[in-house]
Formats: sequence, structure tokens, C-alpha cells
Amino acid sequence: MSIKPPPIHLKEEDLLHRLHRIEGQIRGLEAMVSRKDLCRDILTQVAAVQGALTKVARMVEACSVAERVMGLAPEAEWDADALQQVIDQAVARQA
Repeated sequence: MSIKPPPIHLKEEDLLHRLHRIEGQIRGLEAMVSRKDLCRDILTQVAAVQGALTKVARMVEACSVAERVMGLAPEAEWDADALQQVIDQAVARQA
């Protein structure tokens, strides 16, 4: 019989907060284009959005890796918090 591991949950509140902030940054970009702001200023805002999206992607990637690893580990070895810490540190080093 196969036992399904517990899910590794994203830090949902933090992730949603980041996504809402990105949404606001995108609206700001639209406004900048409509106002015909300087391209260098628009590029600065684009870089900020890219950085924010990269952070979101890393958070989701870390969760995905943790889910796969937990699926391979016997139930007695599950320590989601410790695993998440190791994955977060590894992902941060790749930045």
C-alpha cells in the first residue's frame, strides 16, 4: 500500500502578498507607458518586476522539489520544516 506524503505548503500568505505587489508594479508599468515616461525609468520598473517574479518562482520551485523528495522518503523520515530550510538555503545560493 502506498502512503501519500503530507503536502509541503507554500507560504501562502507571503506568496499572495508578493503576487499582489507584482500586480501593482505591472499597473505602474502600464501607467508609465501611457504617460510616455522615459524608457530608462520603465526599464528600472521592469527589472523590479522581474526580480519579484524570480523570487516567487524560487518559492514555488522549492515547494515542488520538497514535494518530490517527500514523496520518495519513508514516512518516518518526514521533517517538512527541516527539509524546507535546506531547500530554501540551496535555492538562495543559486541567486
